[in-house]
Amino acid sequence: MLKFDSEPSTGVLLWDIDGTLIRIKRPNSSSPHKNVLLKRGHTFDPSVVGLSGRTDFEVFQELTKGELDRNVLSVAFKELDEESRRLDKVSTFDLYPGVQTALKTLSSMGWVHGILTGNTPNRLAAKLKIVGIEDNFSKNLLFGCEFGDSRELIARRAREFLSLQNYLTVVVVGDTPSDVNAARLSDFPVICVATGNFSVSELLSHKPDLLLRDLSADADSLENFLRSLTL
Repeated sequence: MLKFDSEPSTGVLLWDIDGTLIRIKRPNSSSPHKNVLLKRGHTFDPSVVGLSGRTDFEVFQELTKGELDRNVLSVAFKELDEESRRLDKVSTFDLYPGVQTALKTLSSMGWVHGILTGNTPNRLAAKLKIVGIEDNFSKNLLFGCEFGDSRELIARRAREFLSLQNYLTVVVVGDTPSDVNAARLSDFPVICVATGNFSVSELLSHKPDLLLRDLSADADSLENFLRSLTL
């Protein structure tokens, strides 16, 4: 856990987006990653499922079984933002229960909100804007996927940046085992919310520091846990 001897200003919550803050429904379950590959004439394994928790880069690698030339993959990665913008226009975005209230309540308790996601910086910014919550997040604390990134690398980059800042503690909030693993490797406490593709029992087996059904039903547990970290 990051802690500082010099008078810390507050704590930081690094939120995942998909499955944690926002539910996205794509027409016909369309995937921007698959669309990019199809438009460029690349084949992918249609049987690949269960990509929750993967970064945008890792999704491309999983779909192509790592067999796509890295230079070609780089071009596809760059085209992902534009394809996502197109698809976003015909998709439905909803906040999960309790998100708005949690963001405001925790902010009033002194927590600063950031993002730790497998989405590219442009994709993460677009999603926050579409659902109208972008102003809740510090612009300096938006950690997303660059080409070649795993979730562990993104978390490490966040840790390196935050280690130079004057925050009391940093906590990751996510909905997948990947969030737990990345947080553990960077020595961050981790909270899991079972609003994504993983159930309470599945997430429990990965031993997060706190497990919530959702941000509304377990709001008191969330607030009490975060208070305990700053005592």
